[in-house]
Amino acid sequence: MTEHGLCRSGRVLSCLRAFVAILLLSCGSKLPGPRGQLNDPAPDKRVAAIQALGEARDTVSVPRIVELLQDTVPVVRKAVAIWLGKMADQRAAQPLADFYNREQSEDLQLAALQSLIHLSSYSVDPLIGLLGSIRPVVRSGAARALGKLGTKRAVNPLIALLRDRNTDVRIDAIYALRHIGDKRGLDAVASLARDTDPEIARAAEQALSGAGYQEQFNRATRAVRRLPYP
Repeated sequence: MTEHGLCRSGRVLSCLRAFVAILLLSCGSKLPGPRGQLNDPAPDKRVAAIQALGEARDTVSVPRIVELLQDTVPVVRKAVAIWLGKMADQRAAQPLADFYNREQSEDLQLAALQSLIHLSSYSVDPLIGLLGSIRPVVRSGAARALGKLGTKRAVNPLIALLRDRNTDVRIDAIYALRHIGDKRGLDAVASLARDTDPEIARAAEQALSGAGYQEQFNRATRAVRRLPYP
């Protein structure tokens, strides 16, 4: 490249850097308003601020937004649960898991669970922790989420969940292990074809009926045929 070309390229690069700096400055100048609005007494104003800061991916505001998971107004808590996932900040994973564990509203729980799934690897440890919740609905949701994430780190905790006292939890653990596809989990699922609970035995057989699970499916089918189905 000629000296003239190098100079021209340098000027273009400088212009791009200046443009980016101006753009960032412009975005930053708009954030103090929404940040302050997080403390507004009007719930709709707090919701609007959460959305604005979420769309801007304002990581500075994440700790304050996390605090609003304990807001007294459900619509505000739901907005937080949704936007923390979209902001993709790892600091939100454990607070969202704690929120999911204590929240009573099914709608808000679903919002939190979807965000935990969206946070991907950041959520694996918090979700594994939820497998020990005293609430069956929480254990079930955590199992489903771990299955969707497909993380092999969850295989052993999910295998342990196959012995849960709640039938729905056991079934969700079965399908989570099926989604993950690790042989240890599939073998554990196949062994449930001999379970004394016909609902669990059927779930084990159905979970292994897809392509790629022939070995475990054959084993499960042989055991299922010996069960007294209603």
